[in-house]
Formats: sequence, C-alpha cells, structure tokens
Amino acid sequence: MHGRKRIEIVVEAVRAEAVTDLLDRLGATGWTVLPVLAGRGHQGIRRAGDPGGVDDNVLILCIASEEVAARVLAAQRDLLGARPAIVTLSDCTVLRADHF
Repeated sequence: MHGRKRIEIVVEAVRAEAVTDLLDRLGATGWTVLPVLAGRGHQGIRRAGDPGGVDDNVLILCIASEEVAARVLAAQRDLLGARPAIVTLSDCTVLRADHF
C-alpha cells in the first residue's frame, strides 16, 4: 500500500485537452476523463447533452505523487485561468506504486 494524491478537476469539456496536456507536462503518468451528466453550483444547475456540447463539463481524475500534485497546484493560473473550474486534492492509497 502506497500513499498518493488524488487530483480531481471539473472543467468545461472544451478545455479538457488543455488540462490533460498540462498534467502531462507537469509529470502526471496518467489521467482519466469522465463525462459529467449534471451538477449544481454557483451558476445553478447544469446538465450535459445540449446539441453543441458547449455547456458540457468533464471530470479529470489523476492519481499522482505528492511532487506532481504540488506542481499541479502551483500551476493554478494555467489550470484555472479566468474560466470556471473545480479542483480538489485528497490523499489516497494505491496498490501498485510503480503505476503512479
């Protein structure tokens, strides 16, 4: 059992590639992108599925070392910019340390 950091980033789907590119540049060994079906926050209720996908959000999940997680948080200007996003960081445990 090995301690790692779990980074969760909710962004507009159109920004997913820019965020995953940033994670790659900062040393993340992998990530997963999941569709967000619905949510409610400061901007009210959002639901996926509009015809153009303009309002769709995704969840980007990344398990990383503490060093990589620190670099991601330090890059908050590139990560967040002036666009809406939710970024969380939590501790997690993995079985195969060599994968993360």
